[in-house]
Amino acid sequence: MTSSAVHAGRLGRVRFGRSLALALALSISLIAAFPASGLGQEAPKSYKKWYFGVGGALLVGVPVYLFASDRGLGNSACSSQGCVTALAALIGGAIGFMIGAEKDRSYVRRMAAGPTLDYEYHNVPLDLVPDRITKFPGGAAVVGVGGVRIVTEDGTVHPRGRGVRGIDDVAVIPDLDLLVLSTYSNLIGFAVHDDSAQGHVIDERGGGALEVFQSDLAVAGLDSLRLIRFRRDGTDIDTETLAQVASSGYVTDMAFSGFGRLGWVLMENRLASYNASFEKIGEVELPAAGRAVRARGSRLAVAAGTNGVFVVDVRDPAAPRVVQRYTGVKFAYAADLDGDRLYVAAGPEGVAVVDISGDEPKVIGVARRTKFASDVIISGAGEAWILDREAQTVQIVDLGVESR
Repeated sequence: MTSSAVHAGRLGRVRFGRSLALALALSISLIAAFPASGLGQEAPKSYKKWYFGVGGALLVGVPVYLFASDRGLGNSACSSQGCVTALAALIGGAIGFMIGAEKDRSYVRRMAAGPTLDYEYHNVPLDLVPDRITKFPGGAAVVGVGGVRIVTEDGTVHPRGRGVRGIDDVAVIPDLDLLVLSTYSNLIGFAVHDDSAQGHVIDERGGGALEVFQSDLAVAGLDSLRLIRFRRDGTDIDTETLAQVASSGYVTDMAFSGFGRLGWVLMENRLASYNASFEKIGEVELPAAGRAVRARGSRLAVAAGTNGVFVVDVRDPAAPRVVQRYTGVKFAYAADLDGDRLYVAAGPEGVAVVDISGDEPKVIGVARRTKFASDVIISGAGEAWILDREAQTVQIVDLGVESR
């Protein structure tokens, strides 16, 4: 090898090193000028914007340097190999920084609700995209895209309603071993525990939201509320309509409270109470429309999406009142209560556990071992059943948080 060739090789390596150093310096200077808006000084720290920025500069700058040459670049203002490399690295660094910054903001949003809880859980695959969960003694019924799954407390899964389209809600009447699915056109009944049982149409009027009122079933239709009593004779199920009232609005959800043995009907931003005869007792107008309601003792939890969760005192069912509001998550999909603990399913943020014993809600911690928490319900044993829509599982967990 001639001395001129050796000299040219050394010169090439020097030029490569200088170009790369210049590219990195310029890209870091440029991405440092981008404002990290929305992160906040007290927010959890994440540095993906820097990693992605430098990575983008290298990913774009190095190939450009290797494939570019001083020959054939023309007489433009930036015609040298080093200049072209630096410019490419600047562009790659800026793009990488913006991608990383969005990941940082996503991390901050996920961590903003509170500290992470440490807990163990039993993960049960469902083989469907779950949406809502209904608890009953001995297990739970999960409805979603693909039918219904009965999940027993030991984690055994029994499919129901495969092929049934447009399932709106489910209810379980344990005394009759009866699972009821509501669709737009009818109500369909299945046995809860008998795997060999087939579904049967048990009412030819469709419905939306369902809720068990003691041992009867409340059904919300398009224009009315019905209270139905079921009687089983072997495999045959007879129905009797005990009461029917006109609905004054679209029913989003219903809940039955053992406190006063009252049913609560959520109609967008109105929450009304009904007695066992389906006579209206009282009503409260909420600050915003709700999407789900759960009753525990003398309080209700109303999940209201971007408006958080409303805690409603129902000791006087004729005049219920909102006593607290929790807005610490971006979107509240569902909520449940256990004593002075509020549990909020917040999608990608996990499940927030909130102390509501004081005048203002205080976050205890957040269960984050889910990809997308779409619903949460607390069982009588103190366990939390959490639906993970993205992972298509239900988590049966003890979060280690005592009720008060």
